Amino acid sequence: MAEWWVTAIGFIICLGFVGGTMVYFLRETLNSEDSTRIDPVKKDMD
Repeated sequence: MAEWWVTAIGFIICLGFVGGTMVYFLRETLNSEDSTRIDPVKKDMD
């Protein structure tokens, strides 16, 4: 029974590493600062 717990916890940790890596690279690729630098938003002062 204990080996199933170890396997499940290891699987969850691996999913966390894979998901974290994907989120990291997506955040780098979809950098929101670039969009405001390239096409700045004009704010009205009314």
